[in-house]
Amino acid sequence: MRDIVKTTLSEQIYTILREDIISQTIKCGEKLTIKALQERFDISSTPIREAITRLSQEGLIDQVTNVGAKVVDLKESDIREIYDFCSIIDVAALKLALESKKTDAVTAELSRCIELQEEALEAGDMKDFKLYSDDFHDIFFRYADNSRLYNASFKIRSQFSILTNRYQNFTIAKSVVFIEHKAIAAAITSRDFDKAALLMTSHFEHAKNYLLQNIKLNDIK
Repeated sequence: MRDIVKTTLSEQIYTILREDIISQTIKCGEKLTIKALQERFDISSTPIREAITRLSQEGLIDQVTNVGAKVVDLKESDIREIYDFCSIIDVAALKLALESKKTDAVTAELSRCIELQEEALEAGDMKDFKLYSDDFHDIFFRYADNSRLYNASFKIRSQFSILTNRYQNFTIAKSVVFIEHKAIAAAITSRDFDKAALLMTSHFEHAKNYLLQNIKLNDIK
């Protein structure tokens, strides 16, 4: 078990299981039993049940009557819906962020994020690249200053993170993601916001199609 920090046991179990699911250490469709988790963490069932309930609310776990809990199993139809929905809310966040009269701040953060992505890509540090890639999109939500939009994205983004990890395992995909992020940032720097929105839509469409084309080759169900 990992070192205990000063949070509740339920919070710690939630954080560990969430990371395992998103990274796919625990695979899609895999069952999670209270007994097995009790043995893993050497604790009572109460904090485990609380963590599972929270993960279920986040859309990472399905709780099935007479079956128990299992990691959400994302099918092709789910992939299409997730990418299409993320495309819609990201474009909305982009537009709101650029209407916030903080365009210079948005541009500066995007520029720095692109630099960090490039450095991570050149160093072959895919963990950092993933973090900076996610942050690229988060910048728009931070400056959109719309809590309801951000909250609406929370559940779907957890599922999206599972797919992003799988998608970015493809060698060529990382470079494509970086190139498309760079193009979006360039359009914003040029104050061509309509082009930036179109590029964002295309970015998600390309990612969705690339993932779907590689489902069978990479054993993604």
